[in-house]
Amino acid sequence: MEFSMPIALPSGSVLVKFRLWFYALAWLHLVFTAIVSLSVDMSEDQDPKVSAYINIRWKLITCWFNMITLAYFPVCLYCDWKERRGMWHMQHVATIRQLKDYVMTSILFPTTLFADFMFWRIWHKDLSLIAPPRIFTYLPYWAQHSLHTVSMLIMLLDLLLVPRRRPRNLKPGICLMMAFMLTYMAMCGISYLNGEVIYSVFQIFDTFKLLLLALMVMLECLFFYLVQWCIVDFVWNPQSNKKSIIECIGKKLKAM
Repeated sequence: MEFSMPIALPSGSVLVKFRLWFYALAWLHLVFTAIVSLSVDMSEDQDPKVSAYINIRWKLITCWFNMITLAYFPVCLYCDWKERRGMWHMQHVATIRQLKDYVMTSILFPTTLFADFMFWRIWHKDLSLIAPPRIFTYLPYWAQHSLHTVSMLIMLLDLLLVPRRRPRNLKPGICLMMAFMLTYMAMCGISYLNGEVIYSVFQIFDTFKLLLLALMVMLECLFFYLVQWCIVDFVWNPQSNKKSIIECIGKKLKAM
């Protein structure tokens, strides 16, 4: 399996120092947001569809990628701390760095951007497609931005702050991304068959529309997966001659 290629910087690099602060603050922000959001108790609500969310919230895609991110940030801190001390080439550090970059580029970046963009599109159109609107009165408005706006910005900043080179073969990363999303979709389907509706849209759409929705989800995640490598090429590959995003996407699609 071929991983994305992280690039080492001098141990005294200002960028390495900045990343240490960035990951520390991002992790503290996420911990605080998790404490606030998970401490909300809606189990006593008179509407059974609302009270059920005390358990359903653990199955939301937002919860999944934020839980992974909670573990991702400390790993980033460890790797950058080792890099700061000039220990980049230690075997276990190199292995951990490659694995965490693989998780970032194959799962966190495409999933987070897809979910956050989708959330705000639905938020401004029809909240009932996600959940009973009363659900959203339990969380303060700033928490919605912490969960669905700050998360997206942090993923973008991570992509810009960590030097990477795209792998020669993108298929393993795409397969991991699709496996993650298919696993999540399977969990949603099993929960629905067991009478637990994770998203209200499952009760509105028929089978054909749900299949189209699943296809749209996979294509949108694939789009964000490909776009990130265009950004990496543009920022970190001086030989790319700053190719346009459209040209880069077209080239990668032809290579698949």
